[in-house]
Amino acid sequence: MRRRVRALAIVGAALVAATAVLAAHPASAAGNALANPGFESGLSGWSCPATATADTSGPHSGAAALRGDVTGADTAQCTQTVSVTPSTTYTLSAWVTGAYVYLGVSGGDSVWTPGTGGAYQQLSVTFTTGANASTATVFVHGWYGQGAYRADDFSLPGPGGNPSPSPSQTAGPSPTPSPTGGGGPGAALPACQHFSNDVPPDRPAGPSHDAVSQGPVVDLSGRLPAPGNVRGSLSGGVVTLGFDRVAGAKAYRVWRNAQSVQWVDDWGQASLTVTDKSPCRNAHYTVVALRTDASDASTGQLSRPYRLEDGGTVEPFALAVGSTFTYKITSYNDTGQTASGYTAGLGICAVDTRYIPWGTRLKVAGYGHCYAGDIGTWIQGTIVDVWLPGAEADNWGVQSRTITVE
Repeated sequence: MRRRVRALAIVGAALVAATAVLAAHPASAAGNALANPGFESGLSGWSCPATATADTSGPHSGAAALRGDVTGADTAQCTQTVSVTPSTTYTLSAWVTGAYVYLGVSGGDSVWTPGTGGAYQQLSVTFTTGANASTATVFVHGWYGQGAYRADDFSLPGPGGNPSPSPSQTAGPSPTPSPTGGGGPGAALPACQHFSNDVPPDRPAGPSHDAVSQGPVVDLSGRLPAPGNVRGSLSGGVVTLGFDRVAGAKAYRVWRNAQSVQWVDDWGQASLTVTDKSPCRNAHYTVVALRTDASDASTGQLSRPYRLEDGGTVEPFALAVGSTFTYKITSYNDTGQTASGYTAGLGICAVDTRYIPWGTRLKVAGYGHCYAGDIGTWIQGTIVDVWLPGAEADNWGVQSRTITVE
C-alpha cells in the first residue's frame, strides 16, 4: 500500500527566524566570551522579552536555565552582544530542549531543531567574523505557537571579550537578523506553506523493526556539480538570485522549498540570474545544473540550502551535522522520477522541506542512510518517508525512530 501521495509541483517553507542586535553585558566567565552563559545570575547580560525567564525547574546543569514561553506573536528571543576579533572563526554552542529552538548569530548562520523529545540536545554553529567586525550578536529563540523552550550552558570560546555596556532594548515579536534592529524586508513576507492543503490522517507509530533492505549512501558522482557563488537579495517583494555557470550544463533549475521557481537555459551568457516573484519568509532555495541526455544523471547535484534571511539577503544554511531528532518514519515504493529529478530508490527519502531542506543527508535508525530529495502530500511536519521496494514498504508501517544529520 502506498502511504505517500506524490506531487511534482512543490511549495514549502523554512521555519527559520533570526534576531535583532540588542544589549551589551558585563564581564564574561573565564574562557567564554558570553556573560552568564548558564543563567545562574538570572537574565543578567542577556536582552530578553517579558516572555523569557531564568527558570530553576529544569536546568541542563547548575541551578537555572533560560525558559522562553513562546506565544503566537513572540518567539521569546534572547540576545547577547560580544566583542570579537576580525576575520576569526568562532563556534557557538548551547544545550536546548523544546520544539523549533534556534541558535545563531545575527547576519550569519544559525541552526535549529524541530524537537528534542523532552531531553536536552546540543546545538552548535560555526561562523567567521568579517574583516572589519568588532562585535557579534548571538541569539536563541523558539517559534511562534510552539510552546516553551529551555536553553542552558552557552559556550563561545575564542579571543573575544565583552563590549562596553550600552542601553538594552526589548526584543519585539518579529525578530530579524539585521544588525541594526527593526523588522527587515524579509520579515514582512508571508509565512511559507506546505505545498498541499490536504490534512494527513493521524497515523500513530507502531512497533519498531528494521528494514530488510538498508538504505545506502546515495552516490552523486557522475553528476554535474552544484552551481557555486550563489547569492541573492530581496527588493520590492522580489528575490533575485545569481550563481556561477557550470561547465557542461545546458540549463539550471531553482527551487524555493521544493517549489520550482525558474528554469534558465545556458547559452553562454556572462551571468545567470533568476527572480522569485512569490517569496516567503525564510524560504530555502536549491539550485541544480542540468544536462540534456535524458539519463538519471542528467540532474546534477543539489546545492546546499540557501535561506532568505529577514534582513533581505540569501545566505548558506544547513542543519548541524550530528544533530539527532525523533521522527515518525513511513515508507513508500513509488517508482520513477522524484520531485527533485532523481530516480526513486533505496537511500532516497521524502521530507517536509520546512523542516529538513533538500540535499540533507540523514541516518535513519533501522533503515540506513537517506538523501532528502523528494516530497509527499502526507509528508507534513516531523515525518520522513523512506523508499523501500514492494511489500517492504507496506511491512515497514509507521515507526518512531531516531534520525541523525550526517
